[in-house]
Amino acid sequence: MNTGEDSEQAPAKKTPWLRLVLGLAVFAGVIAYWLPSWGEVWARVEFVPGYFALGLAATTAASLVTAARWQCMVEAMGGTPLPYRVYLHTLVLTKVLGQVSSTLVMDTLGRGVLLQQAGSTRGVGHTMTQAVLERLFDVVLPAMMLAWTFLYIQPTTDGATSLALFGGIALVFLLLAGKSLLPLSRIALAVYGRLKRVEATRDNEVPPIPGSVANKVAVYSLLRYLTVIAQFWLVANAVGVGLSLPDMTAATPLAQLASAIGITPGALGIQEAGWGGALALLGTPAAAIALFVLSQRVVISGNFLLLTLVTRPFATAANTSQ
Repeated sequence: MNTGEDSEQAPAKKTPWLRLVLGLAVFAGVIAYWLPSWGEVWARVEFVPGYFALGLAATTAASLVTAARWQCMVEAMGGTPLPYRVYLHTLVLTKVLGQVSSTLVMDTLGRGVLLQQAGSTRGVGHTMTQAVLERLFDVVLPAMMLAWTFLYIQPTTDGATSLALFGGIALVFLLLAGKSLLPLSRIALAVYGRLKRVEATRDNEVPPIPGSVANKVAVYSLLRYLTVIAQFWLVANAVGVGLSLPDMTAATPLAQLASAIGITPGALGIQEAGWGGALALLGTPAAAIALFVLSQRVVISGNFLLLTLVTRPFATAANTSQ
Protein backbone atom coordinates (compact mmCIF):
# COMPACT_ATOMS: atom_id res chain seq x y z
CA MET A 1 0.00 0.00 0.00
CA ASN A 2 1.44 3.35 -1.01
CA THR A 3 1.53 6.22 1.43
CA GLY A 4 1.67 9.93 0.78
CA GLU A 5 5.37 9.88 1.51
CA ASP A 6 5.92 7.09 -1.04
CA SER A 7 4.26 9.19 -3.73
CA GLU A 8 6.46 12.14 -2.80
CA GLN A 9 9.60 10.07 -3.40
CA ALA A 10 8.51 8.73 -6.79
CA PRO A 11 9.53 11.75 -8.90
CA ALA A 12 13.01 11.64 -7.38
CA LYS A 13 13.41 8.02 -8.56
CA LYS A 14 12.26 8.66 -12.13
CA THR A 15 14.54 11.42 -13.31
CA PRO A 16 17.74 11.66 -11.21
CA TRP A 17 19.89 11.30 -14.33
CA LEU A 18 18.17 14.29 -15.98
CA ARG A 19 19.19 16.52 -13.06
CA LEU A 20 22.71 15.12 -13.20
CA VAL A 21 22.99 15.82 -16.93
CA LEU A 22 21.66 19.33 -16.39
CA GLY A 23 24.12 19.93 -13.56
CA LEU A 24 27.07 18.64 -15.58
CA ALA A 25 26.07 20.80 -18.54
CA VAL A 26 25.83 23.95 -16.42
CA PHE A 27 29.07 23.06 -14.61
CA ALA A 28 30.90 22.57 -17.92
CA GLY A 29 29.47 25.84 -19.23
CA VAL A 30 30.65 27.76 -16.17
CA ILE A 31 34.15 26.30 -16.43
CA ALA A 32 34.30 27.00 -20.16
CA TYR A 33 33.17 30.58 -19.61
CA TRP A 34 35.83 31.38 -16.99
CA LEU A 35 38.63 29.19 -18.31
CA PRO A 36 41.21 31.29 -20.19
CA SER A 37 43.43 28.24 -20.80
CA TRP A 38 44.45 25.18 -18.83
CA GLY A 39 48.00 26.45 -18.83
CA GLU A 40 47.02 29.64 -17.01
CA VAL A 41 45.01 27.67 -14.48
CA TRP A 42 47.81 25.19 -13.75
CA ALA A 43 50.27 28.06 -13.45
CA ARG A 44 48.25 29.34 -10.49
CA VAL A 45 48.09 26.01 -8.66
CA GLU A 46 50.05 25.90 -5.42
CA PHE A 47 49.11 23.09 -3.06
CA VAL A 48 49.41 23.95 0.64
CA PRO A 49 48.72 20.82 2.77
CA GLY A 50 48.18 22.81 5.96
CA TYR A 51 45.27 24.68 4.42
CA PHE A 52 43.74 21.40 3.23
CA ALA A 53 43.80 20.13 6.83
CA LEU A 54 42.30 23.37 8.12
CA GLY A 55 39.66 23.21 5.39
CA LEU A 56 38.67 19.73 6.56
CA ALA A 57 38.49 21.07 10.12
CA ALA A 58 36.20 23.90 8.95
CA THR A 59 33.95 21.46 7.06
CA THR A 60 33.81 19.33 10.20
CA ALA A 61 32.93 22.37 12.33
CA ALA A 62 30.19 23.39 9.89
CA SER A 63 28.77 19.85 9.99
CA LEU A 64 28.91 19.74 13.79
CA VAL A 65 26.94 22.97 14.27
CA THR A 66 24.46 22.12 11.49
CA ALA A 67 23.77 18.71 13.04
CA ALA A 68 23.39 20.33 16.47
CA ARG A 69 20.89 22.83 15.02
CA TRP A 70 18.95 20.03 13.37
CA GLN A 71 18.78 17.96 16.55
CA CYS A 72 17.74 21.04 18.51
CA MET A 73 14.90 21.79 16.07
CA VAL A 74 13.72 18.17 15.88
CA GLU A 75 13.46 17.80 19.66
CA ALA A 76 11.98 21.28 20.12
CA MET A 77 9.25 20.40 17.62
CA GLY A 78 8.39 17.16 19.41
CA GLY A 79 10.59 14.75 17.46
CA THR A 80 11.87 11.43 18.76
CA PRO A 81 15.05 12.02 20.81
CA LEU A 82 18.04 10.37 19.15
CA PRO A 83 21.78 10.48 19.90
CA TYR A 84 23.61 13.47 18.41
CA ARG A 85 25.92 11.19 16.42
CA VAL A 86 22.91 9.89 14.46
CA TYR A 87 22.12 13.42 13.31
CA LEU A 88 25.76 14.09 12.44
CA HIS A 89 26.18 10.93 10.37
CA THR A 90 22.81 11.38 8.66
CA LEU A 91 23.68 14.97 7.77
CA VAL A 92 27.04 14.20 6.16
CA LEU A 93 25.65 11.07 4.47
CA THR A 94 22.85 13.04 2.81
CA LYS A 95 25.44 15.62 1.71
CA VAL A 96 27.32 12.85 -0.10
CA LEU A 97 24.17 11.26 -1.55
CA GLY A 98 23.00 14.71 -2.65
CA GLN A 99 26.05 14.94 -4.91
CA VAL A 100 24.61 12.21 -7.14
CA SER A 101 20.86 12.71 -6.67
CA SER A 102 19.47 16.01 -5.42
CA THR A 103 20.40 18.16 -2.44
CA LEU A 104 16.78 19.28 -2.14
CA VAL A 105 15.43 15.72 -2.15
CA MET A 106 18.05 14.52 0.33
CA ASP A 107 17.33 17.40 2.71
CA THR A 108 13.55 17.07 2.58
CA LEU A 109 12.99 13.33 2.15
CA GLY A 110 16.31 11.56 2.66
CA ARG A 111 16.88 12.88 6.14
CA GLY A 112 13.45 11.77 7.32
CA VAL A 113 13.85 8.26 5.91
CA LEU A 114 17.27 7.84 7.55
CA LEU A 115 16.00 9.12 10.90
CA GLN A 116 13.16 6.60 10.79
CA GLN A 117 15.71 3.85 10.14
CA ALA A 118 17.60 5.10 13.19
CA GLY A 119 14.50 4.78 15.39
CA SER A 120 12.45 7.94 14.91
CA THR A 121 8.68 7.40 15.17
CA ARG A 122 7.87 10.65 13.41
CA GLY A 123 6.71 10.77 9.81
CA VAL A 124 8.91 12.02 6.97
CA GLY A 125 6.67 15.08 6.70
CA HIS A 126 7.70 16.17 10.18
CA THR A 127 11.37 16.14 9.13
CA MET A 128 10.53 17.94 5.90
CA THR A 129 9.23 20.93 7.82
CA GLN A 130 12.51 21.25 9.71
CA ALA A 131 14.46 21.04 6.45
CA VAL A 132 12.31 23.81 5.00
CA LEU A 133 12.89 26.01 8.04
CA GLU A 134 16.63 25.36 7.94
CA ARG A 135 16.71 26.34 4.28
CA LEU A 136 14.75 29.46 5.12
CA PHE A 137 17.31 30.51 7.73
CA ASP A 138 20.16 29.60 5.36
CA VAL A 139 18.65 31.78 2.63
CA VAL A 140 17.63 34.76 4.77
CA LEU A 141 21.08 35.24 6.32
CA PRO A 142 23.07 35.41 3.05
CA ALA A 143 20.29 37.51 1.53
CA MET A 144 20.75 40.00 4.37
CA MET A 145 24.53 39.81 3.94
CA LEU A 146 24.23 40.91 0.30
CA ALA A 147 23.83 44.42 1.68
CA TRP A 148 27.23 44.03 3.32
CA THR A 149 28.72 42.71 0.06
CA PHE A 150 27.60 45.72 -1.94
CA LEU A 151 28.91 48.09 0.71
CA TYR A 152 32.21 46.20 0.84
CA ILE A 153 32.89 46.60 -2.89
CA GLN A 154 32.42 50.36 -2.74
CA PRO A 155 35.85 52.07 -2.94
CA THR A 156 34.85 54.62 -0.28
CA THR A 157 34.04 52.00 2.39
CA ASP A 158 36.61 51.69 5.17
CA GLY A 159 37.28 48.59 7.23
CA ALA A 160 35.61 49.86 10.41
CA THR A 161 32.34 50.69 8.63
CA SER A 162 32.34 47.33 6.87
CA LEU A 163 32.95 45.42 10.10
CA ALA A 164 30.27 47.36 11.97
CA LEU A 165 27.67 46.63 9.28
CA PHE A 166 28.55 42.93 9.25
CA GLY A 167 28.10 42.73 13.02
CA GLY A 168 24.86 44.68 12.86
CA ILE A 169 23.36 42.41 10.23
CA ALA A 170 24.41 39.33 12.21
CA LEU A 171 22.75 40.73 15.34
CA VAL A 172 19.51 41.53 13.50
CA PHE A 173 19.45 38.01 12.09
CA LEU A 174 19.93 36.47 15.54
CA LEU A 175 16.98 38.45 16.88
CA LEU A 176 14.70 37.67 13.95
CA ALA A 177 15.58 33.97 13.80
CA GLY A 178 15.13 33.48 17.54
CA LYS A 179 11.73 35.18 17.60
CA SER A 180 10.38 33.50 14.47
CA LEU A 181 11.17 29.81 15.10
CA LEU A 182 7.95 28.91 16.93
CA PRO A 183 5.48 30.72 14.64
CA LEU A 184 7.31 29.51 11.52
CA SER A 185 7.28 25.93 12.85
CA ARG A 186 3.54 26.05 13.39
CA ILE A 187 2.92 27.56 9.96
CA ALA A 188 5.16 25.01 8.21
CA LEU A 189 3.48 22.01 9.85
CA ALA A 190 0.00 23.47 9.30
CA VAL A 191 0.74 23.96 5.60
CA TYR A 192 2.09 20.43 5.35
CA GLY A 193 -1.01 19.08 7.08
CA ARG A 194 -3.30 20.92 4.65
CA LEU A 195 -1.34 19.81 1.58
CA LYS A 196 -1.43 16.18 2.74
CA ARG A 197 -4.96 16.54 4.13
CA VAL A 198 -3.75 15.34 7.50
CA GLU A 199 -5.97 15.96 10.49
CA ALA A 200 -4.41 17.38 13.64
CA THR A 201 -2.13 14.68 15.03
CA ARG A 202 1.10 14.51 16.97
CA ASP A 203 2.94 14.72 13.63
CA ASN A 204 1.74 18.24 12.86
CA GLU A 205 1.60 19.72 16.33
CA VAL A 206 4.34 21.94 17.72
CA PRO A 207 4.87 22.13 21.49
CA PRO A 208 5.90 25.45 23.01
CA ILE A 209 9.53 26.17 22.10
CA PRO A 210 11.48 27.86 24.93
CA GLY A 211 13.18 31.11 24.02
CA SER A 212 16.54 29.67 25.00
CA VAL A 213 16.12 26.86 22.46
CA ALA A 214 15.01 29.25 19.70
CA ASN A 215 18.00 31.49 20.42
CA LYS A 216 20.30 28.47 20.30
CA VAL A 217 18.97 27.59 16.83
CA ALA A 218 19.65 31.17 15.71
CA VAL A 219 23.22 31.04 17.04
CA TYR A 220 23.82 27.68 15.35
CA SER A 221 22.60 29.18 12.07
CA LEU A 222 25.06 32.07 12.34
CA LEU A 223 27.91 29.75 13.33
CA ARG A 224 27.14 27.53 10.37
CA TYR A 225 27.38 30.52 8.04
CA LEU A 226 30.69 31.64 9.51
CA THR A 227 32.24 28.16 9.35
CA VAL A 228 31.09 27.78 5.73
CA ILE A 229 32.90 31.02 4.87
CA ALA A 230 36.04 29.71 6.59
CA GLN A 231 35.71 26.38 4.79
CA PHE A 232 35.70 27.93 1.31
CA TRP A 233 38.40 30.48 2.16
CA LEU A 234 40.71 27.70 3.36
CA VAL A 235 40.04 25.62 0.24
CA ALA A 236 40.89 28.64 -1.93
CA ASN A 237 44.19 29.10 -0.13
CA ALA A 238 44.93 25.37 -0.21
CA VAL A 239 45.16 25.40 -4.02
CA GLY A 240 46.81 28.79 -4.45
CA VAL A 241 43.82 31.02 -5.17
CA GLY A 242 44.84 34.21 -3.42
CA LEU A 243 41.61 35.40 -1.84
CA SER A 244 41.52 37.41 1.35
CA LEU A 245 39.05 36.47 4.08
CA PRO A 246 37.02 39.70 3.55
CA ASP A 247 36.81 38.94 -0.19
CA MET A 248 35.58 35.41 0.49
CA THR A 249 33.08 36.78 3.01
CA ALA A 250 31.78 39.17 0.34
CA ALA A 251 31.51 36.42 -2.29
CA THR A 252 29.82 33.82 -0.09
CA PRO A 253 26.26 35.29 0.08
CA LEU A 254 25.66 35.07 -3.67
CA ALA A 255 27.16 31.58 -3.87
CA GLN A 256 25.06 30.37 -0.93
CA LEU A 257 21.87 31.76 -2.44
CA ALA A 258 22.68 29.99 -5.72
CA SER A 259 23.40 26.68 -3.98
CA ALA A 260 20.10 26.87 -2.07
CA ILE A 261 18.24 26.20 -5.33
CA GLY A 262 19.44 22.61 -5.14
CA ILE A 263 17.61 21.20 -8.19
CA THR A 264 20.78 19.57 -9.53
CA PRO A 265 22.91 17.04 -7.61
CA GLY A 266 24.76 19.00 -4.95
CA ALA A 267 23.64 22.21 -6.73
CA LEU A 268 26.18 21.19 -9.40
CA GLY A 269 26.78 24.01 -11.84
CA ILE A 270 24.39 26.36 -10.09
CA GLN A 271 26.66 26.89 -7.12
CA GLU A 272 29.65 27.31 -9.44
CA ALA A 273 27.75 29.94 -11.42
CA GLY A 274 27.10 31.81 -8.17
CA TRP A 275 30.76 31.65 -7.19
CA GLY A 276 31.84 32.79 -10.64
CA GLY A 277 29.57 35.83 -10.61
CA ALA A 278 30.48 36.76 -7.05
CA LEU A 279 34.23 36.47 -7.57
CA ALA A 280 34.05 38.38 -10.85
CA LEU A 281 32.25 41.18 -9.01
CA LEU A 282 35.30 41.39 -6.74
CA GLY A 283 37.67 41.61 -9.69
CA THR A 284 39.13 38.11 -9.32
CA PRO A 285 41.12 36.95 -12.40
CA ALA A 286 39.36 34.43 -14.66
CA ALA A 287 42.02 31.74 -14.13
CA ALA A 288 41.62 32.02 -10.35
CA ILE A 289 37.83 31.73 -10.66
CA ALA A 290 38.12 28.59 -12.80
CA LEU A 291 40.62 27.04 -10.39
CA PHE A 292 38.48 27.79 -7.36
CA VAL A 293 35.15 26.51 -8.73
CA LEU A 294 36.85 23.27 -9.76
CA SER A 295 38.75 22.86 -6.50
CA GLN A 296 35.92 23.62 -4.10
CA ARG A 297 33.68 21.00 -5.71
CA VAL A 298 36.32 18.27 -5.45
CA VAL A 299 37.70 19.17 -2.02
CA ILE A 300 34.39 19.80 -0.22
CA SER A 301 32.83 16.63 -1.66
CA GLY A 302 35.90 14.69 -0.53
CA ASN A 303 35.65 16.18 2.95
CA PHE A 304 32.02 15.09 3.31
CA LEU A 305 32.83 11.60 2.05
CA LEU A 306 35.60 11.30 4.62
CA LEU A 307 33.30 12.53 7.41
CA THR A 308 30.66 10.01 6.34
CA LEU A 309 33.14 7.15 6.63
CA VAL A 310 34.47 8.38 9.98
CA THR A 311 31.02 8.83 11.57
CA ARG A 312 29.43 5.67 10.20
CA PRO A 313 30.63 3.28 12.95
CA PHE A 314 29.28 5.57 15.69
CA ALA A 315 25.88 5.93 14.04
CA THR A 316 25.64 2.17 13.47
CA ALA A 317 26.42 1.51 17.13
CA ALA A 318 23.73 3.98 18.16
CA ASN A 319 21.17 2.27 15.93
CA THR A 320 21.85 -1.23 17.22
CA SER A 321 21.63 -0.08 20.81
CA GLN A 322 18.06 1.16 20.47
